[in-house]
Amino acid sequence: MLRCSRSSSVVVRGVSTEALEDVLCERDGEFASIVINRPKVHNALSPSVMEGLNYHFDELEREKDGLRAVFVRATGKTFCAGGDLKHMRSTGNFSYDQNKAEAMNLSGVFARIRNFPRPVVGLVNGPAYGGGVGVISCFDMAFATRGAKFKLSEVTLGVTPATISPFVISKIGENAASRYFLSAEIFDVEEALRLGLLNGIEEDGDALDSRERDLKIAFGKCSPQALEACKSLIRNVANRPIDDKLREFTAERLADARESTDGKEGMSSFLEKRKPAWFI
Repeated sequence: MLRCSRSSSVVVRGVSTEALEDVLCERDGEFASIVINRPKVHNALSPSVMEGLNYHFDELEREKDGLRAVFVRATGKTFCAGGDLKHMRSTGNFSYDQNKAEAMNLSGVFARIRNFPRPVVGLVNGPAYGGGVGVISCFDMAFATRGAKFKLSEVTLGVTPATISPFVISKIGENAASRYFLSAEIFDVEEALRLGLLNGIEEDGDALDSRERDLKIAFGKCSPQALEACKSLIRNVANRPIDDKLREFTAERLADARESTDGKEGMSSFLEKRKPAWFI
């Protein structure tokens, strides 16, 4: 196994020891696991957590050849409690420009996760609040244990979920955002599934592990190049009018795919009745 943890490159890249302790990463062949590791504070999104997430996703992208998917978990009983209270207290005297810069950094990490060139799967083991819902909204798919609950609580603190709003609204839609942004009500996994925040509900942690194994089998049949192209396709096609420009765009993407190494291998393997080279 390749651990994305302390090494000489860590010092060169300037990542903090705290970030490497608060976010763990392990690469095992074609798959990687990222774990938010602050259970004593319910995996709150401290600056070190955001630094760790950004660092590990950067490292995985640099070594993405052969990578099929990334699975994101959290230790303890809470997936993510949102903003870190200790850090929030320290920002009480921030200027407008400082607040804006911090928000841009936060949204940059969310965008980093959302735009990662391989499937990113959330395995949600417990409640998620505020920014934790924002993190889940960045995943390509997410599965949660039955006891998980969700809340967008920002208005109860006198602020708004502005930074996470593009990701959350893209995931659950304007109508659902209007209700849960404005009421700050808690909602359960069944409602999260109905809204599209989740893709499935698992009974417990063992079932969540089983879902991970099943997805690894599924991703093992998929071309890494096609997975990356498919993610880009979804982002570029969603919410666009079906007009001549969009039809031309998708035609060009199909032509690109057919000209790719994996596209040619996929067609050859199909005609020759054999498994493609990437099959695991």
